[in-house]
Amino acid sequence: MKRSPGIIISLLILLLFCSMTGCGAKSQDLVQNQRTESVKEDAAGSPEAYSQSAPAPTAPEMERKIIQNANLDLEVEDVAQAMDRINAICIENGGYTVNSHLSRNDQRFSARLSIKVPQEKLHDIIASISQLGEVTYKVISTQDVTEEYYDADARLKAMKAKEERLLGLMSQAGNINDIISIENELGKTRAEIEVLSGRLKYLDNATAYSLIEIELRQAIPGAVKAPQGTMGKAVQGLISSINGLINFASHTVVAIFVILPWALVLFLLFLLLRYIYRKHRSRRTN
Repeated sequence: MKRSPGIIISLLILLLFCSMTGCGAKSQDLVQNQRTESVKEDAAGSPEAYSQSAPAPTAPEMERKIIQNANLDLEVEDVAQAMDRINAICIENGGYTVNSHLSRNDQRFSARLSIKVPQEKLHDIIASISQLGEVTYKVISTQDVTEEYYDADARLKAMKAKEERLLGLMSQAGNINDIISIENELGKTRAEIEVLSGRLKYLDNATAYSLIEIELRQAIPGAVKAPQGTMGKAVQGLISSINGLINFASHTVVAIFVILPWALVLFLLFLLLRYIYRKHRSRRTN
């Protein structure tokens, strides 16, 4: 049985179409599989996937670095005795005296002291010193240097690591130019290390010990003090006037004793001139 050429050509076209359809499906499956694998790899390497598999470590809490200093002005009956007592209070609490100065003006004593005391005992020591006399001025200042401290500490660690790397490169240097270049950089690094180490040492001391600046003045003898409470506030103006009068009288007495020798000299000079004048007049009369 003979087949017509048209039927044969139709069969060939059908076979070719089926073949292309199957290959396309396989090709699409292959591409889809590759895309899936790619998406899985990207998801596995993404920051979100890392954060889910291993949580980021939390930084340890930093210790606060606080500088606390104080200024005190006191009026005391005996300045020298108050100085000795302040030095004793300082030593008893683990502190030390930075400097002290005692002076006298118009028969009145005054003094200035600078002491360093442990910061945790600052307020107790101020309370003890305040009992030695009348506090006329008190200021406590606070400064937070936490950020500066840990920034300097981090920079110091980085500089030390850089120093180690430069020392390793020094041993591997092949010519003079490399050695000179490394030595210059090493010198700058070590200078920065010294600066940062000194700054950290200062901050450690400043945050561990508080500086108290104290000024002592001798109380004016005979000065009237206002009573405490409501009555004290009511008569404060009168007390100020009385104290002003006492001060004026005191300065007047001092001025009289200062002027007295000069007044005596002027009086004697006046008598001498008067005697000369009378003697000269009597001669002219005769």
